[in-house]
Amino acid sequence: MKLTKVAAITGGIALGALAGATFQFNSVSAAVPVGGHSSVAVSSPAARPTASPSPSPSCPPMTLAIAFTSNVTDTSALHLHLPWGRPGDREGRMVEDYGAYNGVSIREQLPVHDVTTGTLRELFGHNAIDIVLDSGTPLFAVTSGTAYRMTNWTIPGGPQGYAVVVVSDVLKDDQGDAIAFLYGHVREFDLPNGQHVEAGALIAKSGGDPDDPGAGFSDMANVHFEVIESPHPLLAHAGTVNPHQFLENLYAYAAQAPSICF
Repeated sequence: MKLTKVAAITGGIALGALAGATFQFNSVSAAVPVGGHSSVAVSSPAARPTASPSPSPSCPPMTLAIAFTSNVTDTSALHLHLPWGRPGDREGRMVEDYGAYNGVSIREQLPVHDVTTGTLRELFGHNAIDIVLDSGTPLFAVTSGTAYRMTNWTIPGGPQGYAVVVVSDVLKDDQGDAIAFLYGHVREFDLPNGQHVEAGALIAKSGGDPDDPGAGFSDMANVHFEVIESPHPLLAHAGTVNPHQFLENLYAYAAQAPSICF
C-alpha cells in the first residue's frame, strides 16, 4: 500500500521507435487459359533478396528511483529526456537537498506530512533539490505531458516566484496518481499555459538571480526541481518527492545509453 504523500508547495496556477520496417512484396502472376488455348505462364524475374535492416540498438533498463513508483519495468517506453543539458553532461552542482528521495528526512522550513509512516505526523520541510544553473539555461520536459505555468509559487509570506509543472501523461505511481515535475525559480516561460508537450520540449529558462523576474525567495541562480505524486498535482500541499536519486540515475543513463534512447 502506498503511504499518504503530502508536502508543501504553496502556489497558484496561472492556470525506436522501430520506424515500422516496411516490407514490399513483388507478386508473381500466372497467365490464365483463354479460349481453350493453353498459354505459357510468364513470371516476373525473381526479386533480388534485399538485405535485412540492421536492428535498432535496444535501450538498457533504468532504475527510476522515484518513491511509490515500482510499477514501471520498461523505462524505454517513457522516452525520458534530461531536464537540462545534454547526454554526457553532469546534472549540475547541488546546493540544497531537501530530504531523501524516499521521503524519510525532511529539511526544516515548510509544514508537510510524513510520507513514510502513514500517520500524517506533521514535520517541517519539503522534498526537493536546488541545482546551480546559469540564469537563462534552457529547461526541457522530462516526459510528455501537459505544462502549466505558476506565477505565484512561493514560501508563505515570501516574494512571488515563477515555476513550471509538467504533468506526465505516460508516468503514474503505483496508485495510478499522476506524476509531475516542477521546475522552480524560472525567469521565462517558453510555452502557453496548459500546452501539451513531448519529452524534450523547451518549457522555460532558469532564473533565480535576485534581479530575475520570478526569482521568488531565491538569492542565487538555480533551478528548484521536485517530483510531485498526487491526484491533484497542481494544488498546494500536493505530495512532493525528492528527485535526487532519480536525477543522478537519469544523467548516468543518458551518458552511457545509445543516442536513440535520448
